Amino acid sequence: MALIDYQIKAIKDIYKELEKHKTRIMPVIVGKFALSVYTQGMYPSNIISFLYPDIPLLQKVLKELGFKHEVGDIWTKGDVAVEISKKFELIPTGTFNQIEAEGTIINVVSLEDLLIDMMSECVEGDEIVCDIIKMLIKSYGDNINFHYIFQNLKDKRAVIKFKQFKA
Repeated sequence: MALIDYQIKAIKDIYKELEKHKTRIMPVIVGKFALSVYTQGMYPSNIISFLYPDIPLLQKVLKELGFKHEVGDIWTKGDVAVEISKKFELIPTGTFNQIEAEGTIINVVSLEDLLIDMMSECVEGDEIVCDIIKMLIKSYGDNINFHYIFQNLKDKRAVIKFKQFKA
């Protein structure tokens, strides 16, 4: 099995365990693992990054599933690493997508918020990130809400880049 298969299985296990604790709120995948989801594993990430408001509950669930606390917000089990945070400013409007992964609905930061976040690296000169943004725009095209993106950009350079990439 590829690493992403183990990661998806871990996410499913975490969601199932959280359901046992009668919570209706499920973690939202952010960061580079969200990019892995949107590129269907083309850009792999070795860490699953979760946003979740109840850190103690998520830590309890990770322990119950056999994850070990490493440094900071990182938990590991075998080859799978999970990072947990409640920094909801990473999702400017609190929007996320629900994506089906092997029979389980998982929450992933919206593609638009991911693109906005990535664009900050692109405008600072990271050409690899710029190329990934171009690929995502080409792949998702009409499904991207550019109006939302332009409303939420704070850097004029980012607006110019998005307009170039969209053209």
